[in-house]
Amino acid sequence: MTRRIFSCFCVSIYVWLVMLSGCGSRQAYNKKYYVLSTRRETKSIQDEKDSILEVRHFTIDSAFSGKGLVYRIGEFEYESDFYNELLVSPSAMITEKARAWLSESGLCKRVLDPGSQIDPTHIIEGNITAFYGDFSDKLSPAAVMEIRVFLLEMKTGKEPVIVFGKTYNISVAIESKSPGILVSALDRCLIKTLTNLEKDLAERLL
Repeated sequence: MTRRIFSCFCVSIYVWLVMLSGCGSRQAYNKKYYVLSTRRETKSIQDEKDSILEVRHFTIDSAFSGKGLVYRIGEFEYESDFYNELLVSPSAMITEKARAWLSESGLCKRVLDPGSQIDPTHIIEGNITAFYGDFSDKLSPAAVMEIRVFLLEMKTGKEPVIVFGKTYNISVAIESKSPGILVSALDRCLIKTLTNLEKDLAERLL
């Protein structure tokens, strides 16, 4: 009888410990998710336009392709934040923001998704080569974004021709390592990048 009571007591303790560890795990894995809120606020261009632009999915260097926010903490040292992530991959989010921005700019008659059956006159390809918070210098932390963009002109029966290419490297100073502040600064980086890209494309598409 005593042995049975002791066994029941041990089982109760084990169950209680498992429940505690489960609660701790849920708390430890309490993640936060962020999105970029980049939007074009100025008026659209009203010139006559015939260009039809396809914005292909931007590629991204593998070091920054995950959803977790990336911090540079030394000259060659980076870390990914497991608990603070973008809701979707940065390449997908930046591509969507770029496509929406250029669609609202009025530079083109239409801005297409890659799956469209309409033949474009031009194609934009992009490669995101930097997307992180730079905390290697504790006195001047910053959000860093670098995107390499190419504009291709499509001609019937001919191979696409690169008519424009440029790398946009933008950094925005931030006050702290707070994930929310970093995402807000990365958002401002993208706004500056797309503003500059729109100005450059205006000279070639209109």
